[in-house]
Amino acid sequence: MKNTTGPEDSIFRKKGFFIALYSCLGAVAVLAFVVTFTARNGRGTQGAYEPEDTVYVAADQVESYLAQVDQEAWFRPRNTPEPTPDQPQTPQERPQSTPLPTQDEPTPPIQNGDPPAETPAPEPSTPEPPPAVTPTAETFEPFTECDNLVWPVYGEIVMPFSMTTLVFDPTLDQFRTNDNLRIAAPEGEPVRAGADGRVVAVGNDIRRGNYVKIDHGDGWVITYGQLMENATVSEGDIVRSGQIIGGVGQPSIFGSLDGTHVHLRVTRDDEPVNPYDLLQAREH
Repeated sequence: MKNTTGPEDSIFRKKGFFIALYSCLGAVAVLAFVVTFTARNGRGTQGAYEPEDTVYVAADQVESYLAQVDQEAWFRPRNTPEPTPDQPQTPQERPQSTPLPTQDEPTPPIQNGDPPAETPAPEPSTPEPPPAVTPTAETFEPFTECDNLVWPVYGEIVMPFSMTTLVFDPTLDQFRTNDNLRIAAPEGEPVRAGADGRVVAVGNDIRRGNYVKIDHGDGWVITYGQLMENATVSEGDIVRSGQIIGGVGQPSIFGSLDGTHVHLRVTRDDEPVNPYDLLQAREH
C-alpha cells in the first residue's frame, strides 16, 4: 500500500505531540507551584490554603506560560541547605534538674572517711519535784485511869452500873446486873466525848439504839448509845475531849421505860468499868 503521508503531516504530528507534552508539563508545573505555595504559607501561619493565592491558567495559555518559565528548573533537584554551626540539626534536650533529697531518703555515705558521730541534743532538764512531805497522822494522848471523863450529858442516873448487885430494870420488869450507866437527858441534848480518842464504829443495834464507839487508847473504849440517827462524827475521826459527837435520841426497845437518856458503857481491855467512878472523880 502506498504511503500517502507527506512531510507536512509528519511535522504536524510532531508538533501535536509536543503540544500535548507541554500541556501535561504545564499542568504538572502549575500543580507543583500551587502545592509549594500552599505549603509555604501554611508553615508560617498554620492556616488553610487561601483560594485567592492560586494561579489559574487556561488550556490555551499553557504554551505562552511555559515559554516564560524555565522548563528545566522543574526537573533539577533542589539543594537542601546544610545546617549552620549555629543551628543544630536536632534541638538540644533541656538538662534535667537533680531532685533534692527528701527526709525519707538516706543520706549518701561520705567517701573520704567515716561520717562524724552525731552528738545527741541534750535533753531539757526536768526540775525534780520537792520531796513529798508525809503528813503527820493526827494522834491523841491515851486515856489513863488517873484521868477524868467529861460527862456526856448532865442529868439524873436512871439506872446505875452494877456488876455484883442486882438492880431492877423497869423495861424488862426484872432484877439483873447492868454493865453501863444510864443518864437521863432531854431529846436533842448534845452528847460530848469523855476524852480524846478515835472513832472506831458508828452503828445501831436493838439494845443500844444509835451509838458511837470511841477508842481512847491504852485499852480504854467507851460506847455512847441511845443517840439520834445522824451522828456528827464518822468512823476513823479523831475526837477531842468535850467534842460534840451527836444528840440524845429516842431510846431503843430495851430502854423504852427509862425515857430519853444516854447509854454510857466503859471497858478496859474488854472488861466493864464503872463510869461513875471516873466521872465522880471529876466532880472533886
